[in-house]
Amino acid sequence: MKDNKTEEIKALIARRLKDLKGDTPYNVISEKCNTTSARISDVANNNIDCQLTTLIDIAIGLRVSPAKLLDIDFNFEDYYRKLDGK
Repeated sequence: MKDNKTEEIKALIARRLKDLKGDTPYNVISEKCNTTSARISDVANNNIDCQLTTLIDIAIGLRVSPAKLLDIDFNFEDYYRKLDGK
């Protein structure tokens, strides 16, 4: 695949998680879900690829919709047009 933006998108999701987290410690978030504070920190710092279940658990811990966690500022339509050569 040409021009893969996966790493950029992962970084934007990590930034979104940090924005939603605010000043809340990772351990407080982890107490509200089935994910460890270390795992949440790893996702927030873009240190790991995580499973969908981990993203859902983090959203639960943050008390937000998983869609809100994935609501990043990235123009997917433009990206797809470029991938398709349009």
